[in-house]
Amino acid sequence: MQHIGGRWRWRRCPLRRRWDVLDAWLGLLTALALLLGVPAVGLSAGLATYGAQRVERAEQLAERRTLTGRLLEPVPADPSATGFTAGIDRIPAKVRWTGPDGQRHTGTIDVETGTRKGAAVTVWTYRDGRLADPPMTTAQAADDGVAAGLGTGMALVLALLAVRWGGRRYLDRVRLAEWEREWARIGPRWGRSPI
Repeated sequence: MQHIGGRWRWRRCPLRRRWDVLDAWLGLLTALALLLGVPAVGLSAGLATYGAQRVERAEQLAERRTLTGRLLEPVPADPSATGFTAGIDRIPAKVRWTGPDGQRHTGTIDVETGTRKGAAVTVWTYRDGRLADPPMTTAQAADDGVAAGLGTGMALVLALLAVRWGGRRYLDRVRLAEWEREWARIGPRWGRSPI
């Protein structure tokens, strides 16, 4: 009967037990949480992460600046010639730039393959001219938001299904124990004929 939509648990029936009603409510609440709660939680987690990443990006842009540097070595068009995996489009190379204070700096940044020695390249620095990583892009912030939303939603789905499964197993054990108690009480009287 359980496979016929589970509707029998909602109707008045002498075979229905309070555990059956509790099981039906647990199933309904799980379904509602999956349909309404998971998207809401995933969306809010994704938007919160995206917002935090946008704030971090703004902070990075405020504390870093771009300068023009000069490449000190040629970058081969084939990265495998320098020991890097073929198919990548940027590899580390030495560059020199002049900081805002007029002091010359040298460092290593990722440069497009095939760039010739002496070419102008963009260097991200802190205000004092020290080398900095490029700031996070808006696309990276969006990717982090999507990943956080999907991860949170999937974790909630797994948690809800685990609660449903655990609750169902517990209720099945309770029902079986109750049926065994009733059978122990009624079973011996079944085989007797009334006199």
